[in-house]
Amino acid sequence: MRQLALATLLLASGASGHAALSFPRPRNAADGSLAPWTSWAYPCDKTHSGANCSISFCEHGHDCQGSCPIAARSGVKGALTASNGQACYWFSNGCTVGCARCDGSSNHVGHGSQRFLFKGMSAAALRARNLSIEDPFSPPPGALALNQTTAKSLAIAPNCADPKTAPTVCDPRLRTANTQAACGSKEDVYYYSPWRAPGAAPVIDACGMAGGRFPGQGVGGAGAQFQNSSVMRQGDAGSALPRGPPAAVWRAGDSPEVGWTVMANHGGGYAYRLGAP
Repeated sequence: MRQLALATLLLASGASGHAALSFPRPRNAADGSLAPWTSWAYPCDKTHSGANCSISFCEHGHDCQGSCPIAARSGVKGALTASNGQACYWFSNGCTVGCARCDGSSNHVGHGSQRFLFKGMSAAALRARNLSIEDPFSPPPGALALNQTTAKSLAIAPNCADPKTAPTVCDPRLRTANTQAACGSKEDVYYYSPWRAPGAAPVIDACGMAGGRFPGQGVGGAGAQFQNSSVMRQGDAGSALPRGPPAAVWRAGDSPEVGWTVMANHGGGYAYRLGAP
C-alpha cells in the first residue's frame, strides 16, 4: 500500500508540498496555541468534525487548521494534532538558480500541470490494476516518462533574464522526482528549482516568509497561503519573529531527538540550520 501511495504521488506531481520541523517545536509554530488550531484533531470523533478534523491545503487564507498536522505523540496510532500551527507555510516563493532575487510569485517556474506515466500507465491505470512500483523514486531506466499530453502548457524558465549560475545537479541518483528526464531537456521540469544547484538560489528570508511571499503580495497559488492571526500575518519574516523560551537544550555530545513532517513531495531537498543563540 505504501508503495502504491508513493507511485501515485510521483505520477500526480501537481500536488503542493510543505514541510516543517515538528520537534522541538519551532518558533514559527506559535499560532498552534490559538484557535482554530487548538480545535483541530485527527481522526474525526464526536468533538472534531468538518474542518476541525480535515487534512487539506490552505488555499484561500482561511480554514487552514488542518494544513500542517503533526504526530500527536500520544501513543495513539495515527493520531494527529495542529499544535504546529502553520509552521509548514514559512518558505521563500519564486526563487530560481542563478537569479539575484526571488519574485514571490513564480513558484512552479513553468511547471505544475505535468503528469507522468509508468510503463505507459497513468496513476489511475495503476490503481485500477492494483499495481505498485517497488521503488518509485528510482524506477528502472526508461520506465517513468513525462506524459506529453500534459506538457503542452509547460514553459520552464528561470525568473530572471540572465541567471549567473547554471543548475549543477544532473545525476538522477541525486534527484528525487522526474529523475529520468535528460538534464536540461524540455522534460526536465525541475531544472531551475533551487535544489538543482544548492546555494545558488536566493531566499526572501533565511527563516522563510509567512505564506512564502513579500509583504503586500497577499495569498497566491500552489500553497502560497497563510491564515492571519493575532501573533503572525501573511508576509511576516521568519527572522523577525520574537524569541521565546528554549524549546530544547542540547549539550555537546548529546544525540537529540528531532522530528520533521512533510505534507507532500515537491521532488526537492531540504537544508537544516542551527539558529544563533
